Amino acid sequence: MDRIVYLDYVAIPIYFVILYANFVRKMIYGPSNRLFIGLVSSSMITAICDAVAGAVASDAPLNGGEVFTVTLFAGLYHVFHSLTPILFLLFIIAETRNWYYMTQKHRICITFIPYAALLILLAVNLFTGVVFRVTPDEGYIREPGLYAFYAVAVIYSLWGIVYLFRKRKMLSLSKCLSLLMMYVLNMAAVVSQLFYPRFLVEMIMTALAELFVVLLVLRPEDYIDNSTGMPSFKVYSGEVRKICKNSTHEKIIVMRLLNATQLRKYFGEERYLSFVESVVRHIRLFCTGNKLYFDMYFEQPGRLYIIIDNYDFDFESIVFDIYSALVQDIIEFESRGAKIIPRFCEICYPEDTADAATIINIGHQFHRVIPYDQLYTHAGDIIGTESFRIKNDMDLILNRAISEKKFQMYYQPIYSVKEGKFVSAEALIRLIDEEYGFVSPALFIPAAERKGLMIPIGDFVLDSVFRFISENDFNELGLSYIELNLSVAQCLQGDLSDKIIELEHRYHVNPERVNLEITETTYENIGETTDMNIKRLSENGFSFSLDDYGTGYSNMQRISRLPLKIIKIDKTMVDDMANNSGMSVMRNTVSMMKDINKEIVCEGVETSDQLECLTGLGVDYIQGYYFSKPLPEQQFISFIREHNNAQAV
Repeated sequence: MDRIVYLDYVAIPIYFVILYANFVRKMIYGPSNRLFIGLVSSSMITAICDAVAGAVASDAPLNGGEVFTVTLFAGLYHVFHSLTPILFLLFIIAETRNWYYMTQKHRICITFIPYAALLILLAVNLFTGVVFRVTPDEGYIREPGLYAFYAVAVIYSLWGIVYLFRKRKMLSLSKCLSLLMMYVLNMAAVVSQLFYPRFLVEMIMTALAELFVVLLVLRPEDYIDNSTGMPSFKVYSGEVRKICKNSTHEKIIVMRLLNATQLRKYFGEERYLSFVESVVRHIRLFCTGNKLYFDMYFEQPGRLYIIIDNYDFDFESIVFDIYSALVQDIIEFESRGAKIIPRFCEICYPEDTADAATIINIGHQFHRVIPYDQLYTHAGDIIGTESFRIKNDMDLILNRAISEKKFQMYYQPIYSVKEGKFVSAEALIRLIDEEYGFVSPALFIPAAERKGLMIPIGDFVLDSVFRFISENDFNELGLSYIELNLSVAQCLQGDLSDKIIELEHRYHVNPERVNLEITETTYENIGETTDMNIKRLSENGFSFSLDDYGTGYSNMQRISRLPLKIIKIDKTMVDDMANNSGMSVMRNTVSMMKDINKEIVCEGVETSDQLECLTGLGVDYIQGYYFSKPLPEQQFISFIREHNNAQAV
C-alpha cells in the first residue's frame, strides 16, 4: 500500500524542538518533567519508525532487505506507539501529585498488563502475522490483530479522561483543556488513519498536542526559580495543596539558611548560588543513595523544600551526614568571614497536620520558634506551641483586629533633660486579641507588612493620635508633641500628606504637636512619592525624626538633606556604652548631631548609669523603661499628671 509519510517528516523536527525547549528551560526535574521527556522521546521514536517503515514500504515490490527493514521498524513503531498513552497517563498522575499510586507494585502491574499483552502479541506476530505482515509484492499489510492495539489505546485513553475529570479541581482550566486536547487530537487522528491508512496524520497530531502541553502546562515562568533552575516555591505550594487533596502520606523536609539574605549580599549572587547548588547536589546524592522518591524546590533567598514519597524513611538519620558533607563548603565560606546557619524541619502529612496553609507556614516560621542552636526539629514538636499558633493564625488575628478594631494605642513618655520633665511621648500600637490576648508588635507588624495591611493599621494610628492630641486631657498635660511612626507603605502612598492634613483640620490640631518618625528602612528606600510627602508635610508645619539611628547605614550627608528635627538613637547603641569603644561612638555621634543642629532622643534607657552618662554627653531627651514602659492612654495621662506636677512642685 502506498503510504504518504510527509507529515511524519514534519512531526519529527517538532519533537526535537519540544525536547530542546525542555532542556533549555531546565524543565528536567521532578516526575512530571521526566515523564514528559519520556513521552516526547517515545513519540519521536514512533514517528521516526513510522516514517522509515512507510517510506521503504511505498517502493513495493520489496527485496529481502527491505522486507526486514519494514518489519523491524513497523514492530518498533507498535512498541513505542503503544507506550505513548501509558506515559501520558502517568504524566497526568504526576501532575496531580498522585505519584504514590504508581509506586505500589500491584498498581504498576495492573497498569502495564494491557501493554504487556500487546508486546506478547507482537512477539507472536513474528511467527503468525496476526497483527501485520510484510510481503515483497504488497509491502505492509494490516491484519485483524491490529485492532487489539486500538482497543488498548482506547482503554488507556478512557482511563486518562476519567482520571482527569475526577482530578479536574487540582488543575487550572487551561491545563485541563490542554491535557484533554492530547486525547481529542489523538482520537481524531486514529479514526482518520483507520479509514484512510495512506495518510499518516497521527504523529503530527500528537506533536501538536504535546506542543499544547509545553505552552500551557509546563510553563517555566510558573515552574522554575530563575536563579537556580530548580522548581520554585509556587510549584511547591501547589504540590502541598495536591497532597492534601489526595490525602496521601508524604514527608516534607524544609532546610532554611537563616542568614541567606546577608550571605547573598556579602558574597554576591554568583558565589552564593554556587553554594546553594552545592547544598542541593549533596542532598540529592543522599536521597538518591537511599533510594528515595523525592522532589526538590527552592524559595529565595534560602529555603529548600524536599517532598519524599517514602513516608517511613527516617530522614533525621541522615541529617548529620548531610551537614557533615556540607562542612567543607561551610568552612570555605566561613574562612571569608561569613557564618553559615542551616536548620532543618521535618513535616509528616497527615500525622503532624492535614492543613496546606499550616504546612506552608511551618516552612516559613519553624526557625523562629525553636532554640537558635537546634539543627533539626519535627513539626509535631512546635505546632502546639503558643508562638507558632499565633504566627500560623496571624492572618485571622490581623483581619479580626482590623474589622473589629482590636488595636489599642499605648504611649511611652519622653523626658527632657533640659526642662527636667516629660515633654512628649511616642505613640505605639498594640494588639489585644480575643483568643490570644496580647500579641507582640514584633509578631504582627512584620506580618502586616508582608500581607499589605500596614495602610489600614497606619490609618488607625493616625486617627487615634490626632484625636488624643485634640482632647482636653492632652492640653492639660503640658506636653509639646506626640511622636508617631510612619511605615514604608504609608510613605509610598500618594495621598499620605492629604490624609494627615485632613486630620489636622478635622481635629483642629496644631501641626507642631505632631512629630512623624521615619525609620532607616524608609529612609534608605526613599523615592519621589516619599520625598514629596515629607516635603509637603514639612511645609505645613509637621516635624520629622529619624528612628532607630545606629541600626542601618545612615551618614551625615544623607541625614542633612532631609528636614529632620530629631534623631532617635537606638537602644543597641545605648547598651554598647558599657564598653569603651561603644562610649566613644556615642560621644562622637552626639557631637556630630549637635554640629548639624539636630535634637537627640536616646531610646531604651534602663539604668541610672545610662541616664547619667547620656545627660553628661548632652543629649536632649531620654526614652526608656528607666522612666516608664509604654502605657495605655488613661494610664499615660495619670502618669504624666503625677510626675510633671510633682516635678513642678
